[in-house]
Amino acid sequence: MLTHRKLAEILICIAFILHSCIYEFNAKTANYENYLVIYGMITTENGPHEITIRKTYSLVNNVSGLVVGAKVSLSDDKGNTIPLTEDSISKYYTPKTFAGQVGTKYKLNIELQEGKQYESEYVELLDVPGISELSAEYITKLATATTYADEGYQFYISTDPGNSEQKYLKWEIIEDAEYHMEYIYYAYWDGQFITDVNISNKCYIQSHLTNISIATTDNFQTNCLSNYPFCFSPKSWKLKYGYGINVRQYALSPFSYNFWKGALENNNPDPINSKQTYQITGNFKCISNPNEPVYGIFEASAIKAKSIEVKNLFYGINVLRDIPVCKYARVASISTEDLRGWYPGYVGVPESPSPTWMGYVLMTDKKCIFCENSGGTSIRPDYWKINNQ
Repeated sequence: MLTHRKLAEILICIAFILHSCIYEFNAKTANYENYLVIYGMITTENGPHEITIRKTYSLVNNVSGLVVGAKVSLSDDKGNTIPLTEDSISKYYTPKTFAGQVGTKYKLNIELQEGKQYESEYVELLDVPGISELSAEYITKLATATTYADEGYQFYISTDPGNSEQKYLKWEIIEDAEYHMEYIYYAYWDGQFITDVNISNKCYIQSHLTNISIATTDNFQTNCLSNYPFCFSPKSWKLKYGYGINVRQYALSPFSYNFWKGALENNNPDPINSKQTYQITGNFKCISNPNEPVYGIFEASAIKAKSIEVKNLFYGINVLRDIPVCKYARVASISTEDLRGWYPGYVGVPESPSPTWMGYVLMTDKKCIFCENSGGTSIRPDYWKINNQ
């Protein structure tokens, strides 16, 4: 199950921006704290599906903005109600067995501990066209008035033709990158005996891109995208050994598309071409107090996914990952005689030893040995081909 935590964080940031702008115009009377910021999406995949509920707050006050103990449920236009559980702070989840149905309309219901009630509008779960092709090209982006020139991979997407209602799309992009631990280990020394080990220094890390990626075919002659540039990955350590992205495609209603378009315009870093910040209206309302603002959006869509692995990687400068400082002891060999008297640990050699390097290293810090302790995993992404085959 892939969450939308990053999108929820973006919504909270948008709410902060809106509050600060309004606050400056009416500093003595306006108070834009303690309003809900909600984001959630249900799909045709099995759950759990995540709903994030936070509150706006002033950075000068000692408050967290977390929402705990709320009663949250999902109802549909067929009379069914599905209760959600609070599995972590400000996170509420549908059952694992729940999967949305295309064409069914869903509504989110929220009751806070203090009794306030909120609900979304009914949202129809839309079907979505498939992704016909993903491609990538290493390019140099030219400098603009507000950005520097940059190198990296430009990704392009092509979609299958959609019906007349499938004109608006959103993408969730998950990137996978390979990195290498600094040392290769051959044996474990327990203080008495040496045991051969098979610990690969190849690791993989996954992260969600925080960019809001949307597109529309509203003004196209055909209701599909062809070689559409939708994602750019600048050169970094991620492009040294292995890199790829997994793209999850969602359908948007015209309302949802305009909501995310407004979010992009409010967060435009270009001061020359950006618009004045304006309030974005979501699809939630406070039943207890209709005049109370509620920020965020509830969505429902089927999912189509596709992945691509980059083959021609970048080996230039600025490709180093922040790696932990690893303390080690130098030993002459992997033998009981040379290791006797040393503390237990793993024995190996640097992946890239210097010409003057002699001998082995003995190390105990797990974050310098195991992928899982360094923030990654030893499991290669399923869609990556082995040995370029």
